[in-house]
Amino acid sequence: MSHKVFYAFTLAVVLTGSAASAHDARLHKGKPTVGTVESRSENSINLKTATGTTIVTFQDKTKFERGETQASAQEIQQGDQLTVFGTKLPSGELVAREVLLPATNAKGESHSHSTTH
Repeated sequence: MSHKVFYAFTLAVVLTGSAASAHDARLHKGKPTVGTVESRSENSINLKTATGTTIVTFQDKTKFERGETQASAQEIQQGDQLTVFGTKLPSGELVAREVLLPATNAKGESHSHSTTH
């Protein structure tokens, strides 16, 4: 009997493991742009990528996430490694739809505080 419980528990962990990683960049729609924040202003950042620097702009509907929690543009700091999903304009500017922030900022400080939704 205890083996059946163990196998049922193991199966439940495996099946719910995919939900726990729902904010994995690979599971978001579109091709991500990954880079390091060089500078930021109120509604945009300069993101240094493997191909050069890209201006990323934020809109009211841009979503910011840090792992499983909601984040905000104000949490972005120079040196942070970001993953951005959005629309690339002919000008080269990237209009962000979703921005995935790192678990810790560029200074190594954890962002484990809770946010109010």
